[in-house]
Amino acid sequence: MEEKEIKTVPAHVGQRKHCLEHAGDLIVSAERVLAEDSGFPNIAYHLAILAMEEIGKAGMLAARAITKATLDVTWIEKRLDNHVHKLMWAVWSPSMSRGKIDPKDFEAARRFAESTHVRRMAGLYVDYTDDASSAPPRDAVRLDHATSLLNLAKARLELENTRGAPNLDDTTEELKWFLATASDEAGRKRLFSQSFIKKHEEFGGDTRAWARWARSEFERIAEGEKQHLQRELARQASEPGKGRPRWLMKVRLQTPSHSLRQKTLNFWNERVEAVKLRAAGSKGNDLLLEITINDHIKAEQLFEFGLSFSKIHLAMLNIGSAGFFWYELSGQGQKYYESIQDLDTPNMEIFTGRGAGLAREWSDDRPGGRKQQRIALEEAHLNIAIMGLAVFGPWSDKEAEPIFGPYLHGLMLLSKNDLHLSVEHQARAAFLNALRKAMCRFGDLEREEADLLPALHQALLPIIPEESHRNQLFQSLDGIHMEGPLTDAVSAKRVTDLYLGLMARKLWPEFVKRASNPANKDY
Repeated sequence: MEEKEIKTVPAHVGQRKHCLEHAGDLIVSAERVLAEDSGFPNIAYHLAILAMEEIGKAGMLAARAITKATLDVTWIEKRLDNHVHKLMWAVWSPSMSRGKIDPKDFEAARRFAESTHVRRMAGLYVDYTDDASSAPPRDAVRLDHATSLLNLAKARLELENTRGAPNLDDTTEELKWFLATASDEAGRKRLFSQSFIKKHEEFGGDTRAWARWARSEFERIAEGEKQHLQRELARQASEPGKGRPRWLMKVRLQTPSHSLRQKTLNFWNERVEAVKLRAAGSKGNDLLLEITINDHIKAEQLFEFGLSFSKIHLAMLNIGSAGFFWYELSGQGQKYYESIQDLDTPNMEIFTGRGAGLAREWSDDRPGGRKQQRIALEEAHLNIAIMGLAVFGPWSDKEAEPIFGPYLHGLMLLSKNDLHLSVEHQARAAFLNALRKAMCRFGDLEREEADLLPALHQALLPIIPEESHRNQLFQSLDGIHMEGPLTDAVSAKRVTDLYLGLMARKLWPEFVKRASNPANKDY
């Protein structure tokens, strides 16, 4: 172990030196950009941020060298490519070098880094989203923004060069613990909570004493949590249908198909007790399921129960909206490569790839040839989802699996269209499998191998009277591929959603009748 440390620590010191030299080059480049008659503050701002990031990286490499002997440093290594974290470190680390690790300074540096990075992105890229402003990137950064940040980068670089390489022996266990804890999301949340900051003030600025207290407090809380878990594992669970609310599980869903408004989601919240819907995410495009679970579920059962419970609600939201909701959307839906360069024209970068992917399948045409990529989720969609939940929710696993197993499998395949394999055909087959089994279950198809289209025409006649409209809806089910396998898969999903939604509406009066009968305790 000691031999490994002797080999790696000097490498970190050398890497730190390279980072600071590169930061100097970036600062010079930013100054040259601003010196031009038609200066571009947004470009200079970006170069100044890159310089700050290199300075922050230098500090993180020094911290890695300091802590490597006693602590796991993977938390640092994971963040060496995180733009916001490197920028935050560059702003905050001077206070650390003075032996001052005030949590307020750390939090202020984090907020500064986040807001600065947002301005940098606005100054680099044209926002193409439907609700984006029309301002060009050059207008996102003023000259005073660029000069102010450039001056900060120059001052920080001068400070780092004056201070020199870190003394690896001049550190404390408290500092090492603080660095590791502050870089962990859960640890940082507790460390910078109101009670911990108030305690820091009570120590009268003695940060080292506060860090010792905080470390012991973390250990005390961890021991308490361990004992609580042991008691929970030994607890006798209450009977299903009895007991009291014990757990609140939050599950985040993503959607490329719908825009969400909390006012609309409240239609659901006023009618469903166990699961509340909240709009989440920076633009309100994510959907948060807040699931209340009674104490008949023990801690070790929470994962499987929450997964199963969230799946049935997710399926009904998909059916009711005829849209797409899943736990996490693919990250490479449009392209799989980092970049493509034309060797004949080195300064030109080529972009090629799929269109908008799933989002395109639900886009609306707007005036002027524009596309709206998300349609609004409406109360009518949620009403069908609630009906489906009431009608299909009480089914046993044996009853539900033949229909909703393939349906969820199709959703999962569509969500993973970044696998760079042709999974759309399998997704289409999964939805059609669910449709056939559902139609057999409800008597609209004699057997699963029977001809699907005549039965579908008959089943959907009450809600789509025009045969030409039904033909248009069913054409991709008949082997006529008009726009590609993804569109075919989505079309199969839509038809399945339409049929299951129709069955939910048909069975709803029967459910209400049984639920209103006191003799039916299960409803």
